[in-house]
Amino acid sequence: MPDIRYVCLSDLHFGAENSILSHLKDDHVTVDPAKASSVLDALVAVLKTLIDGNEDQTRKPTLILNGDILELALASDNVALMVFELFLDRIFPSGAEPLFDPTVLYQPGNHDHHLWETARERQYANLLDTLEPDDVLPVPWHGTSLYYLEDSRPVHSELLEELAKRRPHDQAITFRVSYPNLGLRSKDQKTSVVFHHGHNVESIYHLMTTLKDFVFPGRPPATEVWDIEAENFAWIDFFWSTLGRSGDVGEQVGLVYDMLQDDHAIQRLAGNLADGIATRVARRGVLMKCRWLLKAVLHKVLSFVASKVAASERRIPKVPLSEKSRIGMLAYLSGPLTLQLAAEAPNKDRRLPEHVKFIFGHTHKPFVESTQLDRGLANPVRIFNSGGWVVDTKEVEPFHGANLVLLDDDLEVACIRLFNQATDAAQYRVRLDDGLPAEQGPFYQHLSELVRPDDDVWKNFSQAVAALVTERANSLTDIIDHAFDTRTTAS
Repeated sequence: MPDIRYVCLSDLHFGAENSILSHLKDDHVTVDPAKASSVLDALVAVLKTLIDGNEDQTRKPTLILNGDILELALASDNVALMVFELFLDRIFPSGAEPLFDPTVLYQPGNHDHHLWETARERQYANLLDTLEPDDVLPVPWHGTSLYYLEDSRPVHSELLEELAKRRPHDQAITFRVSYPNLGLRSKDQKTSVVFHHGHNVESIYHLMTTLKDFVFPGRPPATEVWDIEAENFAWIDFFWSTLGRSGDVGEQVGLVYDMLQDDHAIQRLAGNLADGIATRVARRGVLMKCRWLLKAVLHKVLSFVASKVAASERRIPKVPLSEKSRIGMLAYLSGPLTLQLAAEAPNKDRRLPEHVKFIFGHTHKPFVESTQLDRGLANPVRIFNSGGWVVDTKEVEPFHGANLVLLDDDLEVACIRLFNQATDAAQYRVRLDDGLPAEQGPFYQHLSELVRPDDDVWKNFSQAVAALVTERANSLTDIIDHAFDTRTTAS
């Protein structure tokens, strides 16, 4: 019987007020980091049920956190970290059996990208330890080795390891950081499983590369994963992993982000900006007489710009993956990822693995599929998206939800569809994702015996999710309406 060897979660967004894994205070808009949400407790109960089904209880699965675990873009550090502590307390309970191996694999995303920046500095410090005093300092490396088990100098997150020491745990918990890709390789080296948060499938995260290519069209393009990161890391770190920690400004940025999730709020936000700018510019003279025209033009321009900024993959609800993001995903797989797979091939023969499985999140829309690339890899790539745990629209989005991604020792991959958003609570029902028949081997069959949606642990989970998805959608409405009411009163 194949046991669960790896458990992958992503896009938990601990600390975000729109995450169903954060608990809100009675005002329904402020996170209470001292109390666990009902969904967090229900999720841990589900994980325990699955892991208790392993035949070998002495060997705990490895937890892989595949990005956007901490909400550093739209929440303060202390809130995000305290909610993360609640999660650690439950999966590594003091005086009880832990759910996971004490070494956690952490792959930062865009919302917690800053964890990679601090880990990257540690990686560079480790390198300095190996140099002689007169050696020339090398250029910092913007990535880690693909296959973490074969990395002789692992990078750790000092912040998360110090955080884990605050509470009593029976074992020291360590956090090994990889970026932007984390790989597992089968014993016969014919199969590779690659974890990537997923932000590199969207062009907005390559903005600096795009600007460079526009301004300096004759320069060589960035093709390696570390070159792409070197050109774009400051942009990603600033916009998605720093602003939320910028005091009062960070709170206002979070409010603007909430508004960008609603078409009506975008128009109101653009109108407020246009009114303010027009009034300031046209204070006196002839411009004051045509202030209305200036305001109308600004409103139209700002509405267009705001809509473009808001048009991320998560704002395209009608398909699991938009055509634009699909093109970006295939380009990443056949380009930067294939190059890294070749560069780290065994025996340096640059021979690509026969089978590649790609696990990512970021889009908050879980799905599985098999896709043939035009170049690079000979066989179709099996793709698994882990979805996400936030509610950032006022309307129900049926494609939004979460997968729990599980792997056995042979790197067979199975996804448990934990939920999709729905209007009816009865539609929340856990199931094994059967979209890839090629992955329905012994491991899948074993999990099919463990996932029994009518058992209390699964029903309780589904009920908790249904309740909090509705609550978060209502909270978003309150946040946006309160923001405009406050502005109207103040003016």
